[in-house]
Amino acid sequence: MTNKMRSVFLLDEPVRHAFIAGHRFYIAQAKARLLSTFANIEQEADDVAEAHWQSPSAFFDPDVHDEATHAEDAQNEGITFYGLLSEMHERTRLSVVAGRYHQWDKEWRRFLVRQLRWPGLVPGPRTRRSLWTLDSTEIEGLLRGPGLEVRTFPNFARLDAMRLVVNVFKHGEGQSLDDLRQAYPEFVPAVNGWVPTHPDDTNMKVTDAHLDEFATAIESFWMSLPTELLVDADADLGLPRKFKSAHRKDMEELFARRPL
Repeated sequence: MTNKMRSVFLLDEPVRHAFIAGHRFYIAQAKARLLSTFANIEQEADDVAEAHWQSPSAFFDPDVHDEATHAEDAQNEGITFYGLLSEMHERTRLSVVAGRYHQWDKEWRRFLVRQLRWPGLVPGPRTRRSLWTLDSTEIEGLLRGPGLEVRTFPNFARLDAMRLVVNVFKHGEGQSLDDLRQAYPEFVPAVNGWVPTHPDDTNMKVTDAHLDEFATAIESFWMSLPTELLVDADADLGLPRKFKSAHRKDMEELFARRPL
């Protein structure tokens, strides 16, 4: 190793604090303004059933029709209402999870784009765009070269699970669902002892406890990033193939524009 070191990125503490504060605000407000509205759906379903019982249709004649049938209809109204509202609750929770993940992912990539300009790793538009198109594994590989192994961060497994959950929520059945079942089977649980042979996105279950774990994982990520990452200026960083190709083209264009 030479004595010439260069900084790959610098995470100022006010910036770290801003990332974490924004994250906490999102989670707190999502719970207070969105998820809290589903706190009493059992009672709401009972109220719907009772309202149906108390307000029979104009075609109901107690002298002709069976009250037991009317009571069953009222119960079914409550059950249907509960089922639909429960589904809405689950989709709202997943929307909160997806919104938070995508915002974190954009903040992280935007931070890298800005920081990696200074050591010359993002010298032009191709490398800049590459940081937005690399998948999560490739981003990890890009940072592994300079010595940052994000998979060793506390709670990173939950961040990885969050990524797969969001992909399943967006795309339905596919590779992300297969990966989720294999790596984190708790998100595709058995129902009454029966494990679905060919599950789709409707078999995925995400709870409020999972949301809290995802929130902790994102906060832990920002807390675990080093303030500064230094590398040997002459070291081979082992850049991912796609990023290396973009870097080479940006550098060629940069040198071509320089006056002779």
